[in-house]
Amino acid sequence: MMRPTYRNLGGTGGWRKPSVSICSGPSGPQGNPRFYKYYWRVFSLESPWEDRDFFSYAPVLCNADCQREVQRLLEKRLSCMIYGFKRPRKDPGNPWDMTHARWAGIAFAVSWEEDTDPVVEGGHR
Repeated sequence: MMRPTYRNLGGTGGWRKPSVSICSGPSGPQGNPRFYKYYWRVFSLESPWEDRDFFSYAPVLCNADCQREVQRLLEKRLSCMIYGFKRPRKDPGNPWDMTHARWAGIAFAVSWEEDTDPVVEGGHR
């Protein structure tokens, strides 16, 4: 994983042409949107934190907010680095047994029906 530092960001396009680099996690929402919720952090030259502080303090965005932030940065001709992760949704209709030991200590996302985030391409929130 490329660490979110201003130095590393300089190698992702810099002033020439703005670029978007997926640096960790999935390349985008995948699969059934009712099974997983995807979350994102976007690092740019405007980010007040870098490296470990970035993961501690940077806002965690839903899909729609991430897309808006990336678009905003590209319009300003700023490159960015995206860090993503997913959480299984807490929904009795999902194909896994949430009481199984595999899921002990896992933070679940709300069910798709309870999720108030906007729907994006592919039906993900």
